[in-house]
Amino acid sequence: MASSDQFKALADQLESVLHDPSGPGDMDPATRRRLVASGRKLSVLLEEPRETGRRIGYAHLQLPLSLVGIESKLFATLATEPRSFTLLELSEKTGIDKQLLKRLLRYYQAVDILAQVDDDAYQATNVTRALANDDHANSHRWTRRITARGALHLPDWLQKHEYKDPVGILPTAWSGSIPTDDHPYGYLAKNPWALELAQAHMRVQREGRPVFFDAMDFEQRFAQGATSDTVLFVDIGGATGPQARELRKRFPDLPGRVLLQDRPEVAEKWKDDLAQNRIEAVVHDIFTPQNVKGARVYYLRNIFHAWGDKTCTEILINAKEGLTEDSVLLIDEIVLPERDATPQGAQHDIEVMICVGGIERTKAQWENLLATAGLKLKEVINYDDEFEDSVIVAGL
Repeated sequence: MASSDQFKALADQLESVLHDPSGPGDMDPATRRRLVASGRKLSVLLEEPRETGRRIGYAHLQLPLSLVGIESKLFATLATEPRSFTLLELSEKTGIDKQLLKRLLRYYQAVDILAQVDDDAYQATNVTRALANDDHANSHRWTRRITARGALHLPDWLQKHEYKDPVGILPTAWSGSIPTDDHPYGYLAKNPWALELAQAHMRVQREGRPVFFDAMDFEQRFAQGATSDTVLFVDIGGATGPQARELRKRFPDLPGRVLLQDRPEVAEKWKDDLAQNRIEAVVHDIFTPQNVKGARVYYLRNIFHAWGDKTCTEILINAKEGLTEDSVLLIDEIVLPERDATPQGAQHDIEVMICVGGIERTKAQWENLLATAGLKLKEVINYDDEFEDSVIVAGL
């Protein structure tokens, strides 16, 4: 057990780092993640009951107050220049009443959204700049109008369903809070504003994170002996095709065909753009048998977490129609550990439960699901420890 002197020394060291104007400087990602996780756990470990109550009970303020700073352009204004701004300057630039603005700035400083560098001097931080980014702003708008509504409805919704696992139950906690009779994906299709926010939210979630190509030598493993006629990669439900594009970018001279399959309106919209990257857009419904036979790789990303086991089994059986002994399914999804899950992985599990009645699965759950469809899990390759992202290699 650490002594009182050790804790004092640790506090001195932390304060020294925090007050260093040069900031943390260059740091390898693993060390950064360790510090973030350890700092969070240390803070919780040292909490007294009243502090626990405030941390949880006042968490609801951060999202709406962040959106006040976003919609008023306060954060964007602070982020325009690497200097401090006075209260009067910020009031004139944003149109916020000075008395209200001072109260808002006090809160933002207290919860580390911006820095107060003097009595009347406020400056952007890394947090301010993130909130000033358009995609991050839209992600918060998505959370306010979609996820947060469902989260607040969640206690009543789970109680109504007698605390059964709600995978596949409709309406979901979110769609029941609107309410709407549409499936969540149908609602997005009918409401362009919601679809735009959802896409921004997804971009933010993936920002700066690795992709499965980082953990797997695709060329060595799947492209040996390929010719121009070989169907190398079929991106099932690939939308705008970020992974198919990444494949062409990383291996520009790799022979073989790359196909992207999606609904008619998606395939048609992106057909010409994808063709410029040597990607063929093809119409395909995941709820019908796969009609491209014998491809080296059939790739599905973030599809199964939106559905219960019965629907996932149907999708897998349809995908299996294209497989030969030389084919593999690559399923790119979260694989939760049995213990010590990261906050990011656990949060995604709750988010898909709230929004679409989905689930993020453990390795054992993936193995059972694949077996139900007559497939075998061959390997799980984790490529992002922070978010539990993995690529599951499966086959006949």
